[in-house]
Amino acid sequence: MTVARRPVCSHAAFAVLAFVSLGSSGSEAFELDTADMQRDGPAYVLEIEARFEASPEALLAVLTDYAHVHELHPQLLESRSLGLVGPDTEEVYTRLEGCVLMFCRTLHRVEHIRRDDDDLIATDVPGRGSFSEGRTEWHFTDHEGGARLQYRTRFVPAFSVSPLFGAAALARSVEQMTLETMAEVDRRAVSRDE
Repeated sequence: MTVARRPVCSHAAFAVLAFVSLGSSGSEAFELDTADMQRDGPAYVLEIEARFEASPEALLAVLTDYAHVHELHPQLLESRSLGLVGPDTEEVYTRLEGCVLMFCRTLHRVEHIRRDDDDLIATDVPGRGSFSEGRTEWHFTDHEGGARLQYRTRFVPAFSVSPLFGAAALARSVEQMTLETMAEVDRRAVSRDE
């Protein structure tokens, strides 16, 4: 399945933008420019370009507050640092509820997350979670008092995807959760900037 790069017109994106505009105080907040979800063999790849009201530093402070990452979305159940594993690299555990339509499963993830200036790079530790491989990159740049993001995640589930609902439903679910989480990251980061 390949979904072409598209502007802000998907149902998930519309829901996120409605959420952001209702919660905002009239200033610019999280804005999705493009979202592109594709399949690459067994892997799912999601690329997003977006703009945030908060600064890159404040956004990264929220994303690296591992004791509170689980508060960014209702499906995130637990998050914590397992300690440093190298220069600027922490091992981080998250537990989440992955839902496709009304069916949910608890997923675990152990990642090595490295901060490099305004970039955050997370790589799944093989054999220690619900994904056989995965890598997520957040690249922030300053943009008109806020930040611009280039985001890419690629992951391979270590579990079988139900043939009843299939890859398309899983892809939509991942995209929606990611966009909702980004909107919440911006909201919390704006509070840090103030």
